[in-house]
Amino acid sequence: MLFTGLPELVNSGGMADRPAVMIGIRASALPTAILDIQRQPGFNIIQTADRVKTLLPRLQAALPTSVKVSILTDRTETIRASVRDVQLTLLLTVGLVVMVIFVFLRKLWATVIPSVALPLAIVGTFGVMKLLGYSLDNLSLMALTISTGFVVDDAIVMIENIVRYIEMGEKPWKRR
Repeated sequence: MLFTGLPELVNSGGMADRPAVMIGIRASALPTAILDIQRQPGFNIIQTADRVKTLLPRLQAALPTSVKVSILTDRTETIRASVRDVQLTLLLTVGLVVMVIFVFLRKLWATVIPSVALPLAIVGTFGVMKLLGYSLDNLSLMALTISTGFVVDDAIVMIENIVRYIEMGEKPWKRR
């Protein structure tokens, strides 16, 4: 029985230029064959790995029962962990900024402004990235984290300045 799903994946998932490499080795004193699937530049490694994983049961069904199919290594686990870490970092950043502004300024509206502006800036960044066709790689995640720090810093300076002028007696929205 021929397994037809893997060639479809190779031809449509960005791996057509590089053949899958089969190497005969022994693992745990058993004969082993390794199928190395690598993503081509310009294709999403997470989607490629997910598609391979969905096709593995079909491959297992096509093989004799004595042959076991298993994943030896999956580099996407570290990529997924990086994305989760950045998500946690961004959530903690927004939460800490809102808390610090509220604790130090003790003004509700001074707290509401950054708590709305920061998530909108992050969502806007993701929207622009989607429109331009960018994907979330480690470099763009690092840049997003750093730029969030810049936005946070600017928001705090702006709000402190506004509160300082209001405390000095100027009316809000006063035109000069």
